[in-house]
Amino acid sequence: MEQINNVMDLMNFLENIEYGWVDIDKNIYINTEKGFKKKYVLQKPEEVIENKVGVCYDQVELERLICKNLGLKFNTYFMVYYDAKKLYTHTFLVYEEKEKFYWLEHAWELNKGIHEYLSLYDLLKDVKEKFQKFNKLKFMDLDYLCIYKYKKPKAHIGLKDFYKHCESGENVLI
Repeated sequence: MEQINNVMDLMNFLENIEYGWVDIDKNIYINTEKGFKKKYVLQKPEEVIENKVGVCYDQVELERLICKNLGLKFNTYFMVYYDAKKLYTHTFLVYEEKEKFYWLEHAWELNKGIHEYLSLYDLLKDVKEKFQKFNKLKFMDLDYLCIYKYKKPKAHIGLKDFYKHCESGENVLI
């Protein structure tokens, strides 16, 4: 892995990672969700680097490792909207520096970058609004939108176990 000394180096490094996923048999998928629910497994950060692919769940784990190595104060979040027809989710990493909060985003192409906020509340509110707009959830019932602060999950778990892990984290109210 190339030398990463700060978050800008990290963002540049993440440009080597394409949005995609790896299944239980180590097959790589780019720009498709076919089979995702049944076959997806969470990669180790080293595997994301090697495979050069990852969905937000995978990329956040790579970001977690690097931010930890950089000595940053950070947390990871799982946003989920429970709809009767479909489950909408996103994971992201937030770090704090000099009394400001930063949303580090690479996987969500539309919002790629480092976004600065004066408070965690403002950050989470903004991500929630972008999530709602992106997923066209105009009449979203906020009772079905949850944000969980979650700890590092085990590698190679499937989608259901990953969701279970995230949902066992701290429910953040905004």
